[in-house]
Amino acid sequence: MRVFLTVFLTIWSGAALAETDPAQLFAQSCGRCHRDAERMVAKIDWTADTQTPEARRDWFDDFIATHHSPDPDSRAVIAEWLAGIA
Repeated sequence: MRVFLTVFLTIWSGAALAETDPAQLFAQSCGRCHRDAERMVAKIDWTADTQTPEARRDWFDDFIATHHSPDPDSRAVIAEWLAGIA
């Protein structure tokens, strides 16, 4: 029973980590059309240097919500990650 529980918890924790990994969430949600997050962010016509990280995060969150919307939690993780790239 302990072996089963240990294996189950190991697998479950790995799945939970994968669900919150922004690069993996991007690949799952956006990767079909956008293979490279850095190139995608570079093509956005805006001056990221003049915006606060919070403003960039909010912009990405709004964009993802209207472009194609994964669940809100995943969208927030992806938006935060993309804002950090910008």
